[in-house]
Amino acid sequence: MTKIISMVLLACTTLMNAQVGINTSKPEKDLTVNGTMKTSGIVFKNPLEKLGADENYTFVIKSPAPENKITAYNDTFVPNSPAPINLIQFKITCDPSDKDWVNQFDTKINSNKFLVVISSFGFTQAVRTYSADWLTPVPQIFAYSSGGTWKLKADYQGFAPDNSFPTGEWTLNLLVFDKAYAKELNTTQDLGASTTGAAATPLLQ
Repeated sequence: MTKIISMVLLACTTLMNAQVGINTSKPEKDLTVNGTMKTSGIVFKNPLEKLGADENYTFVIKSPAPENKITAYNDTFVPNSPAPINLIQFKITCDPSDKDWVNQFDTKINSNKFLVVISSFGFTQAVRTYSADWLTPVPQIFAYSSGGTWKLKADYQGFAPDNSFPTGEWTLNLLVFDKAYAKELNTTQDLGASTTGAAATPLLQ
């Protein structure tokens, strides 16, 4: 009886230390599944195990309702497939006749699928005006949807580089979000006759 119990314990110990494979004869981890898997929950150990040098990662994202879209993403998808959040930089040289004006630049980014935000910008030349010297140049820089794609506008309205300066170049850094994973909250607020006010309800909480 003692011998039988010892053999059972030995078998259990061996099984606990073994790597188990489902649909594969060569498991790479304690449990390797070659195929689809459904579970009601996953518990991760703390600290999380680091990936090996030859291992890649994949994360799964669920978009808000009503789309409820599930997308897997990892480094191997780039550049053929966009990430949920993308950083794109455009360097745009202006028209020599108006050295700081980009009236319309078509990014060709689908405005039905993506949301574009200009995160930062830069301009290579100083600008001036020939009117009163106390005026401060304020750039008009924004992205807008037109004709199904995102367009860019950049200008120091009423100002321009001096004629002796080279043509200016804008650097526009865009954050491009997949709309499946971003919420657009658009609301019009009326201050009435006051200069102060508050949202009727919180847009996010």
